[in-house]
Amino acid sequence: MKGIIKGIIGVIVFILLIRTVAFTTGCNFGGTNIRLENVSLGTVTMEGRPIEGLPSDKVNLLLNVSAQEIEIAPTASGSILTLSPSGATIEINSSVVSIMGLGPEQIKVEWVVSQQD
Repeated sequence: MKGIIKGIIGVIVFILLIRTVAFTTGCNFGGTNIRLENVSLGTVTMEGRPIEGLPSDKVNLLLNVSAQEIEIAPTASGSILTLSPSGATIEINSSVVSIMGLGPEQIKVEWVVSQQD
């Protein structure tokens, strides 16, 4: 009788373990890091005056998103990346990088400062 109870408990623990693994894998707790390097800030002005004193006019963008799939579609002047399942988009062309559907906590900005001799 004790062997049957131990077997039933073992099966229940095994089922709970499988459910936990399946739930964790299905929910995508991890994130995907997308790194956009040497993005130009372009002409940055405030009230019609150029901003001076910035470390650089280039930045690296690190986007921490929950994405299981990234769809890349060409446009007339660049590409649009659509992240699934979130639906966030990143439009990249010669004059702009436009990010839609991400919160500020998901975007990390690093200044690209060239080393001068």
